[in-house]
Amino acid sequence: MANSGRIGEITFIDNLAANTMGTGLIGLDGGTLATNSAYGLVWVQSLDTGDTSYVISQSATLGQHIAGSGTGVNDNLKEFCSSDTMFYGQTGFNAVEIMVQFDAVTNMTFNFGFHDDVTESSSVIPVELSTATWASTASTFLGFVFDTQATNDELHCFWVDDDTDTVVALGDLRCKGMALTANKWLYMRVEMQDCGSGKPVRATFHAVHDGKSITKEFDTTVDRDAALCYYFGVVATSTTPRGIFIKAPGWTQTIAD
Repeated sequence: MANSGRIGEITFIDNLAANTMGTGLIGLDGGTLATNSAYGLVWVQSLDTGDTSYVISQSATLGQHIAGSGTGVNDNLKEFCSSDTMFYGQTGFNAVEIMVQFDAVTNMTFNFGFHDDVTESSSVIPVELSTATWASTASTFLGFVFDTQATNDELHCFWVDDDTDTVVALGDLRCKGMALTANKWLYMRVEMQDCGSGKPVRATFHAVHDGKSITKEFDTTVDRDAALCYYFGVVATSTTPRGIFIKAPGWTQTIAD
């Protein structure tokens, strides 16, 4: 198990004082992210035709934030990710966090957490929950899933490793009572803790929304050497248009000795 060095850990929370976002990766989605570090990009995004790119914005009600929108095209996917796969369980401790708000909370699926790909193919979100059945296209994902197609359209915890979904009972993964309210901030944080050589990581899930909060912990099956990125993706499951607003995207990572 990695130990923290004398600095301990690095925490990055984007205050949106500068534009740190690019669009896609070179050769993918018409990307503008270059290998030249002078671009200063922290985040990349990908979106399907008709949706509006995330941009830094300001308003009297939301303050400084990132704003984007979906135009209501079924299966359109919008993604907001770190520019690299930079998180490994064996580093010791990793966490990703976000505040997000939607002006419409029907007919959608979203994922937030750690993912093994920086942006996905068009219309393909890593994980969906239809009624009570998981469907994952990710090889490795660890995070929250919200899907209005589920029997209970509330937050759920989920992980998949090496293309094998968790077998933990759905009722244990369900964040009971954590349905979404439009135009209210949802805070999410997913933590990944190393458990030592040969052992998968342990995960902690935190969420706060509309006066409610929940924390769940699990021993997962996610390998400690999996290379993962910060991932937030939203896909439309019908023709409902929606605004998507983000504040304080951030991450924490310990420094190994």
